[in-house]
Parts: sequence; C-alpha cells; structure tokens
Amino acid sequence: MKNDEGIDRNPTLLLAAWGAINSVQAIIRFDLDGKVIDANANYLHLFGFEREELLGKHHRILCVASFTESAEYEAFWNRLRAGEAFSAEYKRIGKDGREIWLQASYNPILGADGAPICVLKAAIDVTAGRKLAAEARSKLEAIERSQAVVEFSLDGKILTANRNFLQIFGYSLADLQGKPHQVLCPPAVAQSASYAAFWQKLRQGEFVAGDYQRVASDGKAVWLHASYNPVFDADDKIVKVVKFASDITENIEALSRERLEMSTPVTEVWDGVLLTPIIGTLDLKRLTELMNRALSSIVKLRATTLVLDITGVTVVDTAVASHLIKVAKAAALLGCRAILTGVSPAIAQTMVEIGIDLGSVQTTSTIRSALNGLIQSRRGPAAAVS
Repeated sequence: MKNDEGIDRNPTLLLAAWGAINSVQAIIRFDLDGKVIDANANYLHLFGFEREELLGKHHRILCVASFTESAEYEAFWNRLRAGEAFSAEYKRIGKDGREIWLQASYNPILGADGAPICVLKAAIDVTAGRKLAAEARSKLEAIERSQAVVEFSLDGKILTANRNFLQIFGYSLADLQGKPHQVLCPPAVAQSASYAAFWQKLRQGEFVAGDYQRVASDGKAVWLHASYNPVFDADDKIVKVVKFASDITENIEALSRERLEMSTPVTEVWDGVLLTPIIGTLDLKRLTELMNRALSSIVKLRATTLVLDITGVTVVDTAVASHLIKVAKAAALLGCRAILTGVSPAIAQTMVEIGIDLGSVQTTSTIRSALNGLIQSRRGPAAAVS
C-alpha cells in the first residue's frame, strides 16, 4: 500500500476512515421516503432512542412539527431524492422533547447507476455552543438596547456606533464614521498628554473605565460613565476597541448644582435677615447662582436685609465687585437693603483703585459689626452682640 494513495481508492483506508467518523459522529441513514434504516450508537444516545424505536420511523419524528408540516420540509426531501446534498445547523427534537442543535450534512448515497438509493446523515451536537451563542447574543442585544456603544480602530477612528450613542451626541452614523475620537472630546482633553497615554494603554490591551466629559454636536457638555474594551481576535491580537457607556450628564449637572448651592448658601439668621457667607474664588457661574438664590430667598422669606459676607474671598476684581453691587441693587429693587461685610484692607484698597462705586451699599469689616448694627436698629443701643 502506497502512503500517498487516496482514501477513496483504498478499501482498507476507506473502511478505517468510516470507522473513525462513526466513532465520533452521530450517524443515521434514511431511505428515499425519509424512513430510518439504521442509526449508530452516538445518534441513539444523543436523541434518547433505542434502535428498535427508530427503525422504520419517518425522519419527521425528530423534527419540530411546524417544520415537518411546511412546504420547505417537503422540498427538502424532494431535493435529497434528486441527489442534492445539504450541510447546515439544524434544530431537532429528542425523544424526551429536548431541543437539540446539530451541525449536520445530509448526503444522498448513489447506486451503481448513479441514482440516489438512500440518504446518510452525519452530525455533531452543537446544542451547548448554540445555547451559549444565544445567551451571548441576548446579552449583547440587552447592552445594545440599554447602553451607548461605539467601536474604534486602534488609531482611534470611529468604525460604527449604535442608535443610543448617536442620539446622545446628536450625530448620524455617516457624520461620525471614519472620524477620530477627538471630535467627541473637549480640545483641552484631546490635546493633553494624558489623552495620548489613554490610547496607548488601549493599544496595549488594557481595559480603561471611568467618568468622562465629552462634547455633543451642538457643543454642549456630555458626561459618560464608560468602559473602553480592547477586542482580541482568535490569535489574541488586538483588532479594535469597543466602548460601552451610560449618559450621566443629568447626574453630574445635578451634583454640580448642589455643590454650587452649597458654595453660595443663603440662610435666614432671624426674621427678615438673610446671611450669605461667600468663601473661595468667585467666578461668573457662582456669582450668577448667588444672585438667583439671594433674590428668590428675599421674595420667599420677605426679607428686609441681605448680609453679603466676603471674609473668605481672597481676591476681588472689577468683575466680581461689579456683580456684588448688582446683587445689592437688585435686592434694593425688591425692598431689601444689602450690607457687604468682611471687607479686608486689601480688598478695600483694590476696590478704591479700580474705581468701584458702592453707591448706597453699606459696608462693615465683620459680620459681628453688621449684626450689632441690625440689633441696635431693631432693639435700641443696649442690645448689641458682645
């Protein structure tokens, strides 16, 4: 026997090959009417039948009823009888009603005249893999429905994005495909060394997660809680990065508002008197919030005096001073006088140098002196804060 002799030309090799296939695969043979002629031990064990229970039975007892009653099933057997072979994944039913998935081939066996004489089916059980795949698919579909998903190439180009992601950012897929990730980032982030390091980590296969500020198509800030996940192929090579994200913009903005409110408290110290201690650096956002909270509190509490304490403010420039005066004047329009306390010598000098006109706004060096003045005006000279 030659080593390179083909199996199909050597009866001994052909028989050995058949034995090998028969030992590992589920094999069943049908006549051209679809009735079972024989089945091997693997097939019987997989479906839970004894050999005698299957012999002579039609193939349809192994199938879902909806399939056997269809025109597709009739056409399937007509094509097998015509000599056409099939290979695919098939759903079948075991004796106990279990769902069984097979990777199988239906092979018409030809007689000496070249016409089909029976059909041989060879199969392997892929039920477990099919269930795992279905579970994985269900999980991915759940993620797809509930999260924003976007895929990037390793150089940061956008490959695709789901509907949730596009809705958050206000783009169409055509707007984003092929664009660099930087288009979604604030310029200061995209141009930073930490951003370059971020992508370097991803290209090295590191998982990265956290809260990230991004920019929508209209320029508004978007906050995402996101994970960036390197994806590997069968050779363990990184091929792309998938990002799963949830929009937390409302939460971040609410937290920011809470912090802002805490940084500009307006407290009623007694009837008709409001105290606003201001600490730290004053920017336009804080000053605007201060005015809004002060004016709404004046109206709500029918206050007659607003004490603005700037003891904790280290720097007062033209913009800050002007805004404080605006708060005082707006309070006056609501029938509430404003007192500016905590004016240090340095701040007093600065305000004079930049030409700030305090107008009718009363000033004191400390809260104590402001409150003493209020008590004296209400109860007489004897009632003072000691």
